[in-house]
Amino acid sequence: HLEYTKNFRKLLSIELNPPISEVIQAGVVPRFVEFLKRTENSRLQFEAAWALTNIASGTSEHTKVVIDSGAVPIFVQLLDSPHVDVREQAV
Repeated sequence: HLEYTKNFRKLLSIELNPPISEVIQAGVVPRFVEFLKRTENSRLQFEAAWALTNIASGTSEHTKVVIDSGAVPIFVQLLDSPHVDVREQAV
């Protein structure tokens, strides 16, 4: 799951015209939200959080997809993560 999530995150990190809509259409947002809950795998949480924040940084419709997926309450929980990189990505 980690490499899969990291590859999507890298796609979403492209500076000019990241393929946000295409990633959403691929149906991976709910999986990324599930990965946020994987407290035993902070690296996966970090990559999923980064991918989701990249999606949310697109249009208001993109942001709505992330909100509607239930990610926001989990991001709030991640603010208490013992892992600094996860906490920083959750902000």
